[in-house]
Amino acid sequence: MSYLSLAMLKSAFKQLLLCLMALLIILNFSYPTFADQKSDQAYAAWKARQQAQDQRLKQEKSDQYYLSTPQIHEKRQSKSKDSAYASQGMSGKISLNSANQQQLQQLNGVGAKKAQAIIDYRNQSGGFKTIEELQKVKGIGPKLLEKNKALLSL
Repeated sequence: MSYLSLAMLKSAFKQLLLCLMALLIILNFSYPTFADQKSDQAYAAWKARQQAQDQRLKQEKSDQYYLSTPQIHEKRQSKSKDSAYASQGMSGKISLNSANQQQLQQLNGVGAKKAQAIIDYRNQSGGFKTIEELQKVKGIGPKLLEKNKALLSL
């Protein structure tokens, strides 16, 4: 009988230890420690410094800062830019029959491959007769044509 009560005593002791361990785990996770408060304070101080720095940079409006608004310079510096303006004409539209690959890439949804496909089609067919003919180029559908129609000329 003493053997039986010793086994029961061991079992009860194990259960008590498990309950104490669970209680310690719960207490450690539910109550913030000094280290947690210190790291929260450090984060709050860092965030305040970052926000102050962002405000200073917004006020400076420096061209060197990566968040500044890009400036578009319209100076004609080379013959290639002059020819780009010539193919776009005075209206600022892009001519389907004379634009090069870079100029065609300025259109919405047109990358290097589609621009090259437009040039290839233009060379094979002898030029575009209408702007709607652009839909015959592989990869250009009615939606893409509609997006860019106001930017195009012959």
